[in-house]
Amino acid sequence: MVIRDPMVSEMIIKLSDHFTTNIATRFLRPLLAGILADNEISRRISELTDHPEAYTSQGIHVDELYLQILAMARFIYEVRTEVLPNLRLLSGGSGMHDSNKVYRDMAMSNFGSNLQVLADYVHELYLKTVEYDKSHSGRDRPVYRDIPGLEEIGRYLIDK
Repeated sequence: MVIRDPMVSEMIIKLSDHFTTNIATRFLRPLLAGILADNEISRRISELTDHPEAYTSQGIHVDELYLQILAMARFIYEVRTEVLPNLRLLSGGSGMHDSNKVYRDMAMSNFGSNLQVLADYVHELYLKTVEYDKSHSGRDRPVYRDIPGLEEIGRYLIDK
């Protein structure tokens, strides 16, 4: 089943914009390199965030979208457990004369909040996708019931 719902497309665009503007910045990417080294997570996040406008015109297969949502949720969980607790250590001491110090400090200090916004967007996209899946599956079983790992979405997105 291909999703061509404008609400889902709008959520994907909003999520993508937030991710590229506030999470995958040049200041934070080095801290995320270990997590993004996982090819599956990196590829699925890239599929979701690199060209979101294509979903508006072409739609997206629901099973692929679920896998992309799951990858983004796993990414958020891993950032919360591996990066955020050690943010000050990982960011290291940049030079006092660094021309980007203000921007780097802003990215670091807002990282936790921006990650929470991303988690909220992922959760909202997941709920919209499940709603669409249920309403368009007719007598067939909704696709989300057959995707392994989706039951972990709540655990991945909850900030402990």
